[in-house]
Amino acid sequence: MKLALFGGTFDPIHYGHIEAACKAAEAHEIERVLVIPSGNPPHKTGICRASYKHRYRMVELACECDQRLIASRLEEPKGNGQPHYSIDTINRVKDEMQFQAPLKFIIGSDAFAELGLWRNVSGVIVEVEFLVVQRPESSSSGINPPEGACLQVIQCNHSTSSREIRHRVKIGGTLGGLTPDSICKYIWENSLYRL
Repeated sequence: MKLALFGGTFDPIHYGHIEAACKAAEAHEIERVLVIPSGNPPHKTGICRASYKHRYRMVELACECDQRLIASRLEEPKGNGQPHYSIDTINRVKDEMQFQAPLKFIIGSDAFAELGLWRNVSGVIVEVEFLVVQRPESSSSGINPPEGACLQVIQCNHSTSSREIRHRVKIGGTLGGLTPDSICKYIWENSLYRL
């Protein structure tokens, strides 16, 4: 089985995320994309507006659109509040799942630019092939891979951001075309991002 990991805060997940996962799956014949909401992201401490429970549920709803997308609890928050590191998630997947190497790792170009800040980045580079997602306004000239990193670029058409969705909710705007209707409904029913 060809497998990809796609992590993020997903606060909330939107069409840009879904497009990235589906395009990566199609381009690389990936059979399963594990969509992994971050429990305690080490470089974004305290920035998630919605709880892990809500973010995971929205990922579940988003994954209903394509059978290749699987919501994963691999980074569910630990009771001790310790952050989750990608190298630990990768090693857990290697120990617990069977897949055809190389393991793919879907990542936005902005997060990829911060790769040098990651824990054991050299270990991550050895274990995965990066599928770097670019939004329409991004330039491939800005991608400077660390030495030894294997990567392919995935071009996406959606320029939606989670920040835009949160802002629209706060001002009472419409979310049409930004995220699936099931997620729009979930956000309103659970009064997320109002403050």
